[in-house]
Amino acid sequence: MPAEEPLVLPLGHAMGPFHQRRGEPPAYWVVRLGWDSPLLTEPATAELWALAHGLPDQAGRTPWTRRELCRAAAEAGVEDPDTALDALVDRGLVAEVAPGTPEAADFAATHRVQSLLLGLGELPDRRGLDGIGLLGMPPLARVPLGTYEFWQWGHLWPTLTEAAAGLAEMAAQSPEHAPEEADPAQVLDRVLRELHVLLSVRAVYLDRSLAIADAERTAPPAC
Repeated sequence: MPAEEPLVLPLGHAMGPFHQRRGEPPAYWVVRLGWDSPLLTEPATAELWALAHGLPDQAGRTPWTRRELCRAAAEAGVEDPDTALDALVDRGLVAEVAPGTPEAADFAATHRVQSLLLGLGELPDRRGLDGIGLLGMPPLARVPLGTYEFWQWGHLWPTLTEAAAGLAEMAAQSPEHAPEEADPAQVLDRVLRELHVLLSVRAVYLDRSLAIADAERTAPPAC
C-alpha cells in the first residue's frame, strides 16, 4: 500500500459507556490507554473511534485508511468525520501508520498488542485456518497460522517491534519457513497490515508500551 495512505489504528481498550442514571443515554464512553482513562463525551466521537477498529466483513480485503474510515463513518451518520478523526489523533486515541516507513517503526517501538477472546484452534471445515472467538460459538475470526501466532504470542513482548523479532526468531527454527517469515522487518510489516482482521472483532487492542505509559505517568505536570 502506498506510504501516502496510512492505516488508521485505534489505541486503547474500550471499557464501555457510563450511564449516570438508569434508562438515560450514556454520559460518556471510557477508554483505557496506558495508565489513563480518556473519555469520549460525544456519541459521534465514540462511534468514530469504534469504527477505527475496522469492519469484520472488510478487514483483510480493504486497507482501513482515513478515506475508508470516514466513508464508513459518514454512512453511519457521523458528521464531519475528518475533523473528529483529527481530534482523536491529537488525543493519542488513533494513530495513522503507513507500514514500511520510519514512522511505522517508531510506532511499533512504542506500542504493544494485548490479546482478547479465546483460541479455537484449527477449524475442521477450513483447513489451514485457525479460529478466534468464544467457546460454543462460531469463530469471530478465521486466520492463517502467522496471524494466529501473533494473536497467541504477541502480547508476551513489550512492544510490537520486539514481538515481530520474536515471531521471526520462532519461525526461523522451522526448517520449512519462508525467508520473509524469519525477517523481523517483514514480519512487522505483515502484522501491521493484518491488524484490522483482529481489531475488527475485538480479538486484540493496541496500547502504549509500558515504558511509555510509565514515563507519562511519572512526568511532571505541564506548566
